[in-house]
Amino acid sequence: MLIAQITDFHVGRIIETDNGPIDLYDRLVETIAHLSNLRPRPDLVVVSGDISNHGNEEDYTRAKTLLDTMALPYFVMPGNHDTRESLRKLFHDDGYLPNQGTFLQYTIEQYPLRLIMLDSLEVGAHHGLICDERLQWLNNKLTDAPERPTLIFMHHPPAKLQLPYQDGMRCFNGEKLAKIIENHNQILGIACGHTHRDSVANWANTVLFVTPSATFSYPLELRPVDDLTPRFEPACIRLFHWDNDTGLVSHLSFVGPYTNGLTEGVPTPAAN
Repeated sequence: MLIAQITDFHVGRIIETDNGPIDLYDRLVETIAHLSNLRPRPDLVVVSGDISNHGNEEDYTRAKTLLDTMALPYFVMPGNHDTRESLRKLFHDDGYLPNQGTFLQYTIEQYPLRLIMLDSLEVGAHHGLICDERLQWLNNKLTDAPERPTLIFMHHPPAKLQLPYQDGMRCFNGEKLAKIIENHNQILGIACGHTHRDSVANWANTVLFVTPSATFSYPLELRPVDDLTPRFEPACIRLFHWDNDTGLVSHLSFVGPYTNGLTEGVPTPAAN
């Protein structure tokens, strides 16, 4: 089984660079083309939040139309830039989002690896939070199928990653989530987005995978800073391969032309 994760599109945002403006929708077009040409083709795609930058219906529509061109099953979940109402409205007919309740979290049961989509959106904030209702839901779902290997997706990383700027916008009650995760041995990993950088960490007796953005990056900054300037490193897709022989294996697939670390031709965001 092969799963592709793409995250943090921010459709609707235009970033000014020294070489002219970059429309992040155009970067997403490149990523979707790259994903669509992967061989073997993924069995499914998880879109782990921040589809639109401003929550505009037009931007969600543009993103959905592009996602539909993959001709692959895909599943969306909210990030801090998204609204649950917009996702329900636009993706309702695809049949997997819950019809009732406040939160957009659900399970995908029809594949060899069980997937749990966990809603970490805290409305009006960049950080995430998982309330007691959502935590209880997760615990119940895990208790229902203790023998099934499971991968959890959520937008916000629930642990510090030694990235002070992004750590200030993590899921703030990760310690509560960790207590649940530690009690369920079937969890092979937790996959997140949000930071616009690749990170992997041991956490709560499992592995935390943090996937870079499908459109732009932030620099690797290990010191406390007030802000980060976007960068246009190669956009990224994370792949998860699962079978009984190897267990869970993850790879990054980079998008677009790039040459041995050389920066010639790579747009540089304009100075403020």
